[in-house]
Amino acid sequence: FVLIIDIIIFSSPLISAMRVGTDMQFFGARTNLAKLLLMVFNAGKDEIEGTLLSEPLAKACKEAGIGPDDKNKPLDYETVSKLYFDVALPWMAELYADTMNVIHYSHDVASYEDLQMALHNSNVHHFMAFGIAGLSVVADSLAAIKYDDIYPVRDERGLTIGFERRHPEKVLPTFGNDNNHVDDIAVKICDKFHHELSKHELYKDAMATLSVLTITSNVVYGKSTGSTPDGRVMGEPFAPGANPMHNRDKNGAIASLSSVAKLPYNSCMDGISNTFCLTPTALGKKTVERPKNLVSLLDGYFGNMGHHININVLNRELLEDAHLHPDKYPDLTIRVSGYAVRFNQLTPEQREEVLKRTMHGSAIASNSHLSSIPHCECFADNPTSVDLALSPTLFDDESDVEEDPEVAPVIGSVHSLETFSSNDGPGIRCLVFLQGCSKRCKFCSNPETQCIIDPFKCPEVAMSDRDVVGVLKKYEHFLSPNDGGVTFSGGEPLLQPTFVKSVFEKAKDMGLTTCLDTSGHGNPRIWSKVLPQTDYVMLCIKGMDLKLASFISGVSEENNKRARELAKYIRDNYKNIKLSLRWVLMKDTTDTDKELKALASFAKELSPVFT
Repeated sequence: FVLIIDIIIFSSPLISAMRVGTDMQFFGARTNLAKLLLMVFNAGKDEIEGTLLSEPLAKACKEAGIGPDDKNKPLDYETVSKLYFDVALPWMAELYADTMNVIHYSHDVASYEDLQMALHNSNVHHFMAFGIAGLSVVADSLAAIKYDDIYPVRDERGLTIGFERRHPEKVLPTFGNDNNHVDDIAVKICDKFHHELSKHELYKDAMATLSVLTITSNVVYGKSTGSTPDGRVMGEPFAPGANPMHNRDKNGAIASLSSVAKLPYNSCMDGISNTFCLTPTALGKKTVERPKNLVSLLDGYFGNMGHHININVLNRELLEDAHLHPDKYPDLTIRVSGYAVRFNQLTPEQREEVLKRTMHGSAIASNSHLSSIPHCECFADNPTSVDLALSPTLFDDESDVEEDPEVAPVIGSVHSLETFSSNDGPGIRCLVFLQGCSKRCKFCSNPETQCIIDPFKCPEVAMSDRDVVGVLKKYEHFLSPNDGGVTFSGGEPLLQPTFVKSVFEKAKDMGLTTCLDTSGHGNPRIWSKVLPQTDYVMLCIKGMDLKLASFISGVSEENNKRARELAKYIRDNYKNIKLSLRWVLMKDTTDTDKELKALASFAKELSPVFT
């Protein structure tokens, strides 16, 4: 399954948005901003050749104390930032503008395109298109200097050959994770460079525009650029265009798109090229669902003021095989960065760079690190001992007291949030994995969520209803289309009905749909708290034979009856809920004719809610 899409809103990946016959553009390639940053650490010199390129920067670096004698002290963010934004970028903008003026004046003198100009109005408005490469490298490098101690490693010439971190175990903010600590730096780079370009008089009074686009030059630029403070090594390709660096956008598709969408179009009117890769299953298990979910993803991106995107929907395994055996795939076409190309026509280096790019599936943004929290003890080791007997101060199962949400938030025990799910209900969904389960299933896919933990004793797992709703609001543009919304899973969400109810109510107020992924814990008192705010229920039945179900789930036969009781309770009391049954096929256990016939017979009893 291969899908390639190029969508442009307001701008093209190659040229500024223009009025036909009224506007025209002088094109001017791009400048290497990562190499410019390295000139800050090397007193205006090229970090590889050692050639002095900028005397103003050399003077400013000497005054700031950055150079061969600084290898025993960490780089100071304020000093580096001031040199880069106040000296290096203005110097580069002046040189770039002068170069463009010479190029396009000389072109008109030597080869004026009079036939083409005859098709334009008499008074043409001109754009001068500048470009930048290495944006995410610079943003991540400056963030590394700001949030860790970074030491330059220098050779015998005093030139940087690498950088060392004092705290390599520390997770640093990187562009592509919807983190303003680094995204704001990327925005500042675009704004500042465009502002500096706009100061200069340009040929034919042209208006300066800027693009964040590399085509395939991100490979060439990377090859000629030394190691950078973000951990990128010498020769490593840059990310293409406005993309985050390869595999640094770890919070998934929506977070990655949200970071790029922050880049200011007013400063980058020549195009913000985002070349984005998704695996087919990230858009849904069923082929028929994928186009709708892709549209939802695009609606969210453009709703967040994104302006351009190239999308590849494909499997990494397919590209790996095409890389090794290009003759097998003569027509395999992908988006590279602003244009489509047959994969086997790329150079081996270019194909390898494409293979290193992030290919987004779903994304889990963990709220907890339980293995590193020794004081986070389980509420009970034996799951049957917590069945319907949980502390009311922990999960409020039996209490009739309703807290005023305006006075105090409702606290839940949360393992993690998945910000881009397309397999747990309709549309694109935020999937909330709650911490704690009353069962110990043999096929459990999330055993790390089984331990029941008191969030008041272990704040590392604590999240409020307001925290979760904050995530929903942050990504509302992505979640709203195509009946998207929020799904609670776990663990067992019905262990925390008050928390689930509160989030579901607020989600419904936002116009989002709600989905409960449960194994049927509880009783009508608990169910009646959550179901009035629920649109979809995905109910996992462990087995139709109760002894078999008890063997699989690790709890009593009586406990396993409740899943069926819940299904019937929904049928009898909440006919607007769409109920689906989940069943795990286990060889010679749940895949027998007897079990499957019993399951089908039970499903027939659940009309009209069963879907």
